[in-house]
Amino acid sequence: MSAPQRLAIVTGGHARVGEVISRTLAARGWTVLVHARQGAARAEALAHALHGAASPGIWVADLAEPEAALASFEALLARLRETLGEGAEIALVHNASAFENDDRRSVTGARWHLHHAVHYETPVRMMLALAQAFPRGQAVLLLDQNVENLHEQFLSYCLSKGAMHAAMKRLALALAPFRVNAVAPGPTLPLPEADQAAFAAAAQATPLQGAVDPAEVADAVAWLLDARRVTAQTIFVDAGQHLRQWKEPAA
Repeated sequence: MSAPQRLAIVTGGHARVGEVISRTLAARGWTVLVHARQGAARAEALAHALHGAASPGIWVADLAEPEAALASFEALLARLRETLGEGAEIALVHNASAFENDDRRSVTGARWHLHHAVHYETPVRMMLALAQAFPRGQAVLLLDQNVENLHEQFLSYCLSKGAMHAAMKRLALALAPFRVNAVAPGPTLPLPEADQAAFAAAAQATPLQGAVDPAEVADAVAWLLDARRVTAQTIFVDAGQHLRQWKEPAA
């Protein structure tokens, strides 16, 4: 592969909002390395559609298993350093997510581990590794408007996103000049099994009265990647949802 000027690793970058982010970044001059937990065939098809024979390939790893995922990520970074050089501009866009509903009565160890591994432990350790390998790289984290909008549903999910939000500024300071920013979406795409009417009602109840287009989330990610003097910032792309308490539509 020819050395790209800029390479973005997009976790969960083959489906839903992640796919829109991958396509948006590729259209704006980034070489996109697509991550998938499963669905490698779909990730490979997207990588080929974005870059053809110049594709950097894909990365397959289960982020719910931090040790294995980190070992795989470090091997990927070593390959990138060898092929691109340590001066390459490498960005991590952490979009991959787990989303299971629980509350104080139904939190289980398995759900706790899943959400905190995918949303907090694994990406934090990935950022540490990336900053070590490419000190002038950066990360953009996909959070959720719930980091400012307190409610009792999706407890382990919300706590894990809140943990990452709280850690972001400390990481931005500790890893500088490596940059760390975040995008916090609101109602964007309902899960296939979700109550579609409840999702539509929740989106309509936002101050801006409608769901967020995935392209708007992708545009915010792209802007942060290009904003070279911006770090430790969260952009809420949520139609104002975080300003008004609401009930998450349960799946």
